[in-house]
Amino acid sequence: MSPVADNILATPSGLIAYITAGDGGLDRTESLLEACDSAGVALVELGIPFSDPIADGPVLQAAAERALENGTSLRNTLDMLARFRAKSNCPVAIFSYANPLFRMGYSTAARAMAEAGATAVLVPDMPVEASAPLREAAQQENIATVLFASPTTTDERLIDICNKTSGFLYAIGRFGVTGGATELDAGLDLFLDRIRAHAKTSVAVGFGLRRRDQVQYILERADYAVVGSALVDVIHRSTDPAQACYDFLSELNGTT
Repeated sequence: MSPVADNILATPSGLIAYITAGDGGLDRTESLLEACDSAGVALVELGIPFSDPIADGPVLQAAAERALENGTSLRNTLDMLARFRAKSNCPVAIFSYANPLFRMGYSTAARAMAEAGATAVLVPDMPVEASAPLREAAQQENIATVLFASPTTTDERLIDICNKTSGFLYAIGRFGVTGGATELDAGLDLFLDRIRAHAKTSVAVGFGLRRRDQVQYILERADYAVVGSALVDVIHRSTDPAQACYDFLSELNGTT
């Protein structure tokens, strides 16, 4: 395991939930974090809205646009996170594109994330070859830097990613942007076999999960299953977002 933040997740396996900070306001986001905690997720990925989210499908793009219109920023999201973490031990990772972190400065951002109670950072548009400055800054604050691998990642790069990720490795379970399909790639088992041959951390699989059977399928093959677009969509469509969040995650967890 990595020497940095080995135990950033609440359970040795289970569900990871993604929510967009500031979609509906940061007070709503805080209530959603509480709902995720009550539903027993292993970790929450707290998405920082960005104007050019290249890895996100239409659901998360729309959520980011709504959040930006509400004035959501990395700084005020971390202020909200600090309030939540003062009353909860639920692990929370910051999911941000590189630009907001770079603009704040990696060292300053890592310190601010640590002070807010974040346990990890994920940056989908930062390749492993460019990740050293952020990883070094995060390591100084005992924050894990979670790296991504996709089915098209070469074996050479996969070994590098496995050696440099901390906390866990995020395996992209299919091609394309988030939320763009309802089925996992047929080659997922082979891809996970490749990862297991080199992984030094636990492994999470995401991109497109929305049903209990998909979550079960993933948890038979990896440590964690990540739900994002489907959860954000359920929240957005509900008149009671926190309850909808809790109900949906409980259903995926098999506790309802």
